[in-house]
Amino acid sequence: MIRRCQALDIPRILEIEYVSFKQDDVYSEDLLRFLCAYCNDHSYVYVTSGGVVGYIITCIEGNAAHVISIAVAPGYRRRGVGRALLCTALQLLATGKVAEVFLEVRVSNTPALSLYRAAGFEISEMIKSYYGDGEDGYRLVLRDKKRAREFCLDVKEKLHQV
Repeated sequence: MIRRCQALDIPRILEIEYVSFKQDDVYSEDLLRFLCAYCNDHSYVYVTSGGVVGYIITCIEGNAAHVISIAVAPGYRRRGVGRALLCTALQLLATGKVAEVFLEVRVSNTPALSLYRAAGFEISEMIKSYYGDGEDGYRLVLRDKKRAREFCLDVKEKLHQV
């Protein structure tokens, strides 16, 4: 089940951050709390009977949706959870609420890049030394409403038993 992010989800989101990202990339608890509240209309958690297993924080910036962070707990990866969460942001584009969805990702994050390419994202720029450890990042953008709709159409069908 996907539902909006709540303050009580922050400790678990922080745990997922720690096992998903390099130490320098982990957001502080205070920043996560702020983002969950400030961007609440478009930030979600994926919940199973075991609790929160993934999250996405998306903020609206002008006429764009910025995916600030998305991650899935290791035991739930490659089961469609990330895809389902990403679709919450893509629906903003598909329904015309924004003109584009964008995000930043490490150039070495092959699994994430694979997901984003499957959704139709394209590299809009490479950002030198974007991450704290000096690694470059890509800014990816998706502006194609039809592609966003198509990617999300079969989320429920492809979502493996979680």
